[in-house]
Amino acid sequence: TGSGKTAAFVLPLIVHIMDQPELAKGGGPIGVIAAPTRELAQQIYSETRKFAKPYGIGVCGVYGGMSKLDQIKMLKHGVEVVV
Repeated sequence: TGSGKTAAFVLPLIVHIMDQPELAKGGGPIGVIAAPTRELAQQIYSETRKFAKPYGIGVCGVYGGMSKLDQIKMLKHGVEVVV
């Protein structure tokens, strides 16, 4: 997937998130993005982070091959989007 295809669903998600109250610690997610394969999840996670960063929106990738400890830390801290 390219940035354009990801942007088609991530940008409306970012607009929706920006309209929500700020997350409390450990809160969220507001949006969940499901992908059929690990490779696609990685690509979506990477692109979503790029789009979300300027807005201070937290994104967590939860798929095989990533550190479970890092995933748990991010989720406990609170993120707006989970891929």
